[in-house]
Amino acid sequence: MAAMHRPATSPPSPEAALALHVQILRLPKPGRARCEDIAGGIDRTWWLLDGATGVNAPDEACDSGWFAEAVQAAFLTQLAAHPNVPLDVMVAQASQIVEQTFLQRASTAVRERVEWWPSSTMVLARINPGQLEALVLGDSDLAVVSADGNVRTIRDQRHNDFCAGFYDEVYSSLRAGLGYESTVFQTALVKAVSFERRHRNRNDSYFVLAPQAIDPAHCVRASLPLTPDDTIVLLSDGAARGHSLLGLSAPDAALREFAQGDPVKMLQAIRTAEFADFTGQGFPRGTRHDDATIVCLRQLDRLLNLADSGTA
Repeated sequence: MAAMHRPATSPPSPEAALALHVQILRLPKPGRARCEDIAGGIDRTWWLLDGATGVNAPDEACDSGWFAEAVQAAFLTQLAAHPNVPLDVMVAQASQIVEQTFLQRASTAVRERVEWWPSSTMVLARINPGQLEALVLGDSDLAVVSADGNVRTIRDQRHNDFCAGFYDEVYSSLRAGLGYESTVFQTALVKAVSFERRHRNRNDSYFVLAPQAIDPAHCVRASLPLTPDDTIVLLSDGAARGHSLLGLSAPDAALREFAQGDPVKMLQAIRTAEFADFTGQGFPRGTRHDDATIVCLRQLDRLLNLADSGTA
């Protein structure tokens, strides 16, 4: 009998190798072709942005998608020029570029109405051997989940703390069954969001990326030890709070499942629950549906090797 030969196997392509360690999932709002959250990574640095459009915004300079892209472009410019600068300094420098870009693009009327200005959260993870450098600005989260299920979360709580109570009228209208299309709900929402936007980026409120320069000291920063078996998860608020907001699971349990379970199924569960509570009466929230995006980084030692080889 002739000898059988196994076909020669080639190593995976750089893209395929990276895909073994990085998972970026985006769930756009129903009816939209693209998710307005932005996520990506270069070498050892990974990011997620979640933009917010200005209230009743009259032109494209107020659009969340454009603004998040402008923030990413400014950040990448700084990352390329100064790759080893601390993340908070890099974000502050990028915010100066974004401010100028917005002022050149926006009409005089828009520049004078702060509630029309767009904004974006930002989550950054810079992975070093045995160490994570992290930054969070706004209500998107970062979590490190160990192999045994322990969850360490880096969260900017200032937005939620500041907004506590502002949305009572919004949620009351939904609990009463008036629904998202009602005048009562929409009027209350515009009132609450406008107040919130007018007070952002002040010492007595909360900080987020907006068309104004930000001081590095206002960013939430952390440095955490890492093991090769840890998983790093970056989440927009639609993913980070979706499960707890809709009564599906507790925050840490959801983060653990995103890292160690099936993140695709987790995102789909959020959308299913939103449709099941279509009027918002059971689980009142500011919007019927939200974009949801996650970035999962696994097998960190191998991911670092890919970054050092120029693949990531």
